[in-house]
Amino acid sequence: MPLLSFTSRRSSKASLHTSSEPNQSSSKWDLLRQSIRTPALSPLPKAITDQISTEIYELIIDHLRYTPALLACNLVCRSWAPRCKHLLLERMVCHPIPLVAHGGFGSITCAVPDPGGNGGIIYVPKDGIYRGTTNGARRRLLFLHDVSQIDLLPDSNLVICLAGGTFMTMSLSSLNSGTLQDVHRISKHVSCFTVYRSTVVGERHRVCALKTSALSSTIKVYDVSGNNTVSTLVNAMELYIPLETYSVKFLSRTRLVAAIKIISTVRGGFELIDLVTAETQSLLEPDDPSHLHLSLKKAKPITVFRVDTIFLLCYDKLAFYIDRRGNMTRNEIVMRWAQSANAFGKLYYIFLFIMINVVIVLHMPYILAFCDARVEVWNIETGKMVQKIPGPYYLLSSPDLGERVLSLSLSSGDVTEIAFQKRAVPSL
Repeated sequence: MPLLSFTSRRSSKASLHTSSEPNQSSSKWDLLRQSIRTPALSPLPKAITDQISTEIYELIIDHLRYTPALLACNLVCRSWAPRCKHLLLERMVCHPIPLVAHGGFGSITCAVPDPGGNGGIIYVPKDGIYRGTTNGARRRLLFLHDVSQIDLLPDSNLVICLAGGTFMTMSLSSLNSGTLQDVHRISKHVSCFTVYRSTVVGERHRVCALKTSALSSTIKVYDVSGNNTVSTLVNAMELYIPLETYSVKFLSRTRLVAAIKIISTVRGGFELIDLVTAETQSLLEPDDPSHLHLSLKKAKPITVFRVDTIFLLCYDKLAFYIDRRGNMTRNEIVMRWAQSANAFGKLYYIFLFIMINVVIVLHMPYILAFCDARVEVWNIETGKMVQKIPGPYYLLSSPDLGERVLSLSLSSGDVTEIAFQKRAVPSL
């Protein structure tokens, strides 16, 4: 009897101990069965979490679909971080990749991809034009000061640049050799220029240069004449607009759009210029009442993108679609930037650094808004923001569709490429 009584008391203590705290000597399967009987909101006991392998946690993390949950798991412990970072990278639309630090005096003002096809870049600090390679090496090509804009036409062996307000051209072979023998200074007091690259065989490229003042603007259009050995710019036409103009852009070879200072809500700030008839008209239809609620009177025009058969109008505060007649379409898509944009951001970066807020670039099917504290990535098909890239970046290039997007990290001073994922991910 004493033996039976002693055994009964011991069993009672063991049962009491198991109900209050897991027994360290029990198997992990017993602990798992016990944890299932606990309320759903109670966490697993520490004794079992220490015995579960990292692979089990990774299988659970793989089922998370929301970025906030992955960010929270990334901060739990070191063993969870690699899997969480891998999944977060897959869900990103794009991410910045530092390429090369600048090697000249002063800030970098512009950059273009190296046409040599080696993944390098051609970038411009204040003291000249440099070529940077993928391994971080750099070489100064020309001692050309105050270059604020540069563009290349490799098939025409032509370099177009704006230095100290002087619009000039040179051959690409001269740039590579580091000589200024064939530099042609075409015009002075130019604010900016834009290039139309023709994809039609036998059709010439076009270049437009803008001279602007507080009361009027002069637009000069040039045709690229020559071949892949020697090319020059031939004056095609000159237009005068009695309005202050921020920028110009080609919609087609015969259509040009100018971003002007808004003088009324109905005009919308964009003037469409027909280069065949030299006539101008408002890109936005004044009689269309659907855009009146957007408060365009205090907005500044930035740029226009052609998307299939419609146009995406981008302002310093918002963006929306219009059709060929200027009427607002796809009314459910109105993208509003979290930070207001400034039309002077790219043109006057050298002089007015503190005025940089937003510059907008298109990389289908996304537009990137370069704000003063981050880069906002928007899906133009859904009208939703899909990603925020922290850190101040300044857009260096003016890429066409599919070209590399080059920017300057204002915190590190490195030229940075915004690299897009090969497989687009859905918005979260």
